[in-house]
Amino acid sequence: MVDVLSWDKSIDEDVKTSDDKKVGKVRAVTTDFIQIQKGTLDKKYYFVPKHYIQGYDGNHIWLALTEDEVKQFESEKELPLSSFDNAQYRERKSVVEKQYPQFSSAIPTYSSKGPAQNQVGMSWDKVIGEEVKSADDKDLGKVESIAADYIEVKEGTVNKKHYYIPKSIVEEFDGKKLHVSLTKDEIKNGYERDSPPLPTEFESNEYKDISRRREAKYPQYRELIPLMAKEPGLEMKGQESGEILKIPWEEVIHKHVRTSDNVDIGDVDKVGNEFIVVREGVVSIHLYYIPKQYINHYDGSSLWVNVPSGLVSAKFERKTEPTQQEIDMLVKEAENNKADVAR
Repeated sequence: MVDVLSWDKSIDEDVKTSDDKKVGKVRAVTTDFIQIQKGTLDKKYYFVPKHYIQGYDGNHIWLALTEDEVKQFESEKELPLSSFDNAQYRERKSVVEKQYPQFSSAIPTYSSKGPAQNQVGMSWDKVIGEEVKSADDKDLGKVESIAADYIEVKEGTVNKKHYYIPKSIVEEFDGKKLHVSLTKDEIKNGYERDSPPLPTEFESNEYKDISRRREAKYPQYRELIPLMAKEPGLEMKGQESGEILKIPWEEVIHKHVRTSDNVDIGDVDKVGNEFIVVREGVVSIHLYYIPKQYINHYDGSSLWVNVPSGLVSAKFERKTEPTQQEIDMLVKEAENNKADVAR
């Protein structure tokens, strides 16, 4: 396990970019930057804003920037904040500090081969060769290559198909597979082709709208892939035994979900930061985004939610992930219900 590295201990550590290039060693740390020195005779200095750091893997500090992107920070002296402190960077800073509250005093741990516990996201180049799943849980193939705006996915070995999927459609990485937000038919109809798209194709208003929505939800998606949440454990009382059970969240994937009136409403498909996604049906699919506060029992094979079956669709069914405002309203309602029961 990688030890936590405090900022003052990062001096002389090697630094690598997201495309696996060495850019030098840390020479100094300030409130807003790390200073990187490259070379000994023909020296170059980069003042990289701290929040572009992905983490430390025990051997290197990794940046969420490519080698070419680092060049914009080349300077003999510390850069003025106004040179980089734009809306995009402020959004990134907010996300990093929310996901890693100790960021001001220590560098997040990081694994160059897979997601680490405190990692903010997965670098795109690390998922080459990984499997890709559609929103309707069908295999799309494996990641063949990564470009600035899209990933190339190859399906099959004899009758090969190539999908050039925009990064803005990639939802998350669960440690083994990439998940996209469209069904397999939608991917085939929209992105199957024999040759890569031209850069001008990503300048359409439709693509810009999709990118803006994705950026609003996950500001650093161009640099990092969101990681599926993995929390320390799920503690709740078993319905049959009455004992406190603790299981990792990933163990509830594919478990049955039952309502307060004992109706099976499907299986857990994904676990997010604040909710579980329950999938019901095979041909006609229904997706329920249920805040974790509604879970009140686990018996080893099923999760139980504190809501009757007749209200599940009206409360939780969505075609896309709910907004933060919708989640907050549902969470507040669940907490009020628990408070009423306690009285």
